[in-house]
Amino acid sequence: MPQTWKILKSKILPRSLYARSLMIIVVPILLMQTLVAYIFIERNWERMSDKLVYVLASEIKMVTEQIREAGTPEEVKRITAQAVHLDLEITLVDKKKAARRARLSEGITWYSVEVKLEHFLRRDLNAPFTIVDNPDERQFEVYVQVDNHRVIRFVAYNSRLIDPSTYIFLLWLVGSSIVLMLVAVLFMRNQIRPIHRLALAAERLGKGQDLADFKIEGAREVRQAGRAFLDMRDRIRRQIDQRTAMLAGVSHDLRTPLTRMKLQLAMLKKSPENDNLRQDLEEMEKMLEGYLTFARGEGNEPTELVDMKVVLERIVSNARRQGCAIEAAFASEPQLRVRPMAIERAIANIVSNACKYAKHVWVTLQTQPEAVEILVEDDGPGIPPDQREEVFKPFYRLEKSRNQKTGGTGLGLSIAQDIVHGHGGEIFLEESQHGGLKVAVRLPV
Repeated sequence: MPQTWKILKSKILPRSLYARSLMIIVVPILLMQTLVAYIFIERNWERMSDKLVYVLASEIKMVTEQIREAGTPEEVKRITAQAVHLDLEITLVDKKKAARRARLSEGITWYSVEVKLEHFLRRDLNAPFTIVDNPDERQFEVYVQVDNHRVIRFVAYNSRLIDPSTYIFLLWLVGSSIVLMLVAVLFMRNQIRPIHRLALAAERLGKGQDLADFKIEGAREVRQAGRAFLDMRDRIRRQIDQRTAMLAGVSHDLRTPLTRMKLQLAMLKKSPENDNLRQDLEEMEKMLEGYLTFARGEGNEPTELVDMKVVLERIVSNARRQGCAIEAAFASEPQLRVRPMAIERAIANIVSNACKYAKHVWVTLQTQPEAVEILVEDDGPGIPPDQREEVFKPFYRLEKSRNQKTGGTGLGLSIAQDIVHGHGGEIFLEESQHGGLKVAVRLPV
């Protein structure tokens, strides 16, 4: 039962905060208005309509008795003429003609005033009668039999049996509801707008974009969240700057002794031991450069609107010049706001890895409704599924296919992941249809 209620609640309730806030305000208003309208119709409208129908039934009874007691046609004309002041049309018709015109009042709905009129006439009028409803003309007719030959035809309009205050009340009820809902819409829009801007700012920060136009506004709680967000952004920037500065200093400090060691090795005679030591120094220098590149992955490079097709064509051309058998297929020319050098470095690292361990590489660019997907596939040995998460760790290298002999430092995919995540994107590894590895990079539009 709780699970069913959760499913129903997720389907019924709107997803946005703006719609839910309006629902919290509007639903109680509508319930209150419905309750008030029901009480008014149940009590006031029913009571007033009963009185109006009772008055009409009494008038019909009075006119019927006067015509029945009238001795001459002149008296009947005088009575019908005076009945004009009762807002009734009264005529005497032939019984056969009335029989063709009249019909029994069957099928009258529960809220119809004709039902009440029939009740009062049956109770008070001592004569056969028939009620005929004319909804098109907004009137109804009452045929009362006086004797064996004469029938009185009463014509009354529906408006006579309806209290005008009912329409006024309903109009006021609907009008006030509309005004209250408009006020709620305007008020909630102003309250939700700062939250929406804060969400957009967080999304832009996740994509590495500038937040120069973000301003703290809104209610106290929203302002507090905005200030906390800006403080978080400043702390992240300070942490990145400190990390980059520290690693740059470490790199500078380590290069000096490495340079002295390389000079000393150059002065020594060639020997297997010295060659091994020279290779170890070169490996250390590569690792040092790779670590510094990894630390600069976020950087302070500004974002620009870049044509991803042009970026990928440049990466593919560079790979072909280095002897890589690579094919490219670009379905469209999407424009993305990214850090150009960083995103090109990330894709180049992925393509470079594929070219090292495979004979053929395929690069594909696809456009989705809310993202751009870049696929790099190869026919190489691939990566086991249980190690596809591990290869994104810095300096992690597979023992069999990706060791030090290949020249890798284990930072290519780590740098690529760091840059892609800095743009608010995703990167994941799958098995390629060509038998090797498929690296999918998805960047938000």
